[in-house]
Parts: sequence; C-alpha cells; structure tokens
Amino acid sequence: MSKFIYLALLVSCCLYALARGGTPERAAVGILVSAVAASAFTPSTGAHRFFQLEMGMLTVDTCLFLAMTVLALKAQRYWPMWLAAVKLNTVITHLLILSPSLMPWSYAVANAAWSYPSPLLIAIGAVRHRQRLKLYGADPAWS
Repeated sequence: MSKFIYLALLVSCCLYALARGGTPERAAVGILVSAVAASAFTPSTGAHRFFQLEMGMLTVDTCLFLAMTVLALKAQRYWPMWLAAVKLNTVITHLLILSPSLMPWSYAVANAAWSYPSPLLIAIGAVRHRQRLKLYGADPAWS
C-alpha cells in the first residue's frame, strides 16, 4: 500500500467533493482530512510498528467513525452510512491485533486497506449530488 497513491486519491477525491459536492460532502472532506492530519501526529508504538495495538491510530479512527456516524444520521444521503460502516471496519481491524496469532504485517495491511474506500465514497456522494441536482433541481442536504 503506497502512501503516495492514497494521498493522490485523497487529494483528487476531496478537491472534487469540495468543488462539486453539497454540504454533507464538504463536511465529510473536512472530517476526513482532519483525521488524516491527526494520524500523522499519533505516537508510534516503537521501532517495530503494528506489533501491538496502535492506540493513537485507534483513537483517531474511533473519532473518525463517530463523526461519520453523526454525519450519516444528520445527512439526507446514503453514502455516509457506507462511510461509517467502512470506518467501523477500520476500528474492528485495530482490535484484531489482540489475537496472539495475527501477524503484524496483516494488521498493517488491513489497516491501510480500509483507508482507500473513504475518499472514493465521498467523491461518489458528490457525483450523486450533481445527478440529483440535474434531475430534480434540488437536493436537500439534511434530514
């Protein structure tokens, strides 16, 4: 999993959502970018990462899950529910390291893999927002 590929995906999807999305899409961009920035400052567990529970990353991912759940409850969109589910999977992935038979590389890969759908879901939300605006002339943002 490449950081550069993820960052390119993140930047392109978030810029699109900021330019073309509605208020929920823009809110999700703010939440996601804040979490990415916060994760850069999380303390490492030592020289060998992912050999034990990454508490800093777990904290950021849990906060991200909670924020996306609130967004899913408030927004009149389906995609935030999918995004909250992806973030729940990320939190559960952290808890898998508590299994003594789990290899550290699988913890690292699983943790990174669940990051990729998030910007894509936000961009898809922006695309769907544009489609609804074109079709109906309006797209209510909040319930």
